Amino acid sequence: MRNHHFLIVCFPVHGHINPSLELARRLTDLGHHVTFATTVLGSHKITTITNKKPTTLLSFTTLSDGSDEQTTPNKSTGNITQFFDSLKLHGSRSLTNLFISNQQSHNPFTFVIYSLLFHWVADIATSFHFPSALLFVQPATLLVLYYYYFYGYGDTIPNQKLQGLPLLSTNDMPSLLSPSSPHAHLLPFLKQQIEVLLDQKSKPKVVLVNTFDALEVQALELAIDGLKMLGIGPLIPNFDSSPSFDGNDIDHDDCIEWLNSKPNSSVVYISFGSIYVLSNTQKEEILHALLESGFTFLWVMIGVDQKEAGKDECCNLLLEGQGKIVSWCRQIEVLKHPSLGCFVSHCGWNSTLESLNYGLPMVAFPQQVDQPTNAKLVEDVWKVGVRVKANLEGIVGKEEIRKCLELIMGRSRDDEQRTEIIMENAKKWKKLASQAIGEDGTSSSNLKSFVANIDKISG
Repeated sequence: MRNHHFLIVCFPVHGHINPSLELARRLTDLGHHVTFATTVLGSHKITTITNKKPTTLLSFTTLSDGSDEQTTPNKSTGNITQFFDSLKLHGSRSLTNLFISNQQSHNPFTFVIYSLLFHWVADIATSFHFPSALLFVQPATLLVLYYYYFYGYGDTIPNQKLQGLPLLSTNDMPSLLSPSSPHAHLLPFLKQQIEVLLDQKSKPKVVLVNTFDALEVQALELAIDGLKMLGIGPLIPNFDSSPSFDGNDIDHDDCIEWLNSKPNSSVVYISFGSIYVLSNTQKEEILHALLESGFTFLWVMIGVDQKEAGKDECCNLLLEGQGKIVSWCRQIEVLKHPSLGCFVSHCGWNSTLESLNYGLPMVAFPQQVDQPTNAKLVEDVWKVGVRVKANLEGIVGKEEIRKCLELIMGRSRDDEQRTEIIMENAKKWKKLASQAIGEDGTSSSNLKSFVANIDKISG
């Protein structure tokens, strides 16, 4: 098998960067060169990676999005459509120039892998006669759902049993499919992505999915107009790509030291990802639930440090040693820690896979985009957690949160059997995830097979 030079073009958010970087690492472990490209702003999120994972086979470059001088996202400038238009305009120029310069190099690209929302990358790759494949950073179930939505089923998916999908209610659907959703503007881009996939001339059409065979058997086996999905996950790095700003490492080390002082399986870990910010009302409900239940907790709360949080009367429990609030930690290292008993999560796909990978049962607290569907899988398909129920105002009350915590942490007298089932399933999926990425595991074999057959794809 010849050595390849992969170009990975990644959308500039952590949910895409982390699995894409891990894929890059695995390809270099197989002896192939990888050039990793994202926007200038996106590159700021991975500045520590070159020091932590040095390799002569992995290099980095940047694409323009039209606002390269900014060091942080400017949310007040324009709207999301303008952002995507600018990204496509300037990114296309950058990518075209990269392809032109690369053609003159001694090590030209042989294959392009691009992440979701970068569908135009495939068109440019084709114009330069490079084969390409999408890295899908959501579960395979979501790709199947999107296909049904855009090709004949639309709003009729809920409560209808479709091949490759569990039975979904309206509450389980991705939020962006609702016209009233603040994320509905992503629909046209998602539709374009599906159209690009189905229009590809390459045979077979391949999508690399951050999942593994045992986890999504039905979805992965479904043939969508000749589209073949390959589970190559879980793509979980053994490092953290978050930039280390002043004080971050100190805060993280403090978290680990604090966790070291807690008994095994005793700590509730809470994180809603790096983007979503809870309302003050919802924060208070969670804090009251923690206070009244007595559970020890570690909460990653964006933009809030423990000193500031302690000023709120609702956070007096922090001063009593029951909990710890931080603005940042290395989540993978925290999830590995034996003191953790459960993960209260927004059910972003990376966090969901990490929880499965480390055998941690979940309180599913979905907020947006694909998270409601992921929560459905967590609770009803894989049975590794319980999903909270919001009230008519969209707030999850303290009693509901407390009930879910007690069930997962083994304090519920009403549903001890369900707790046992969840714990056993968490252990089962941890084992299966580990097997999948082992030397002879399905995900490892799928990736090796994909690379070995690249010439067939391009032919």
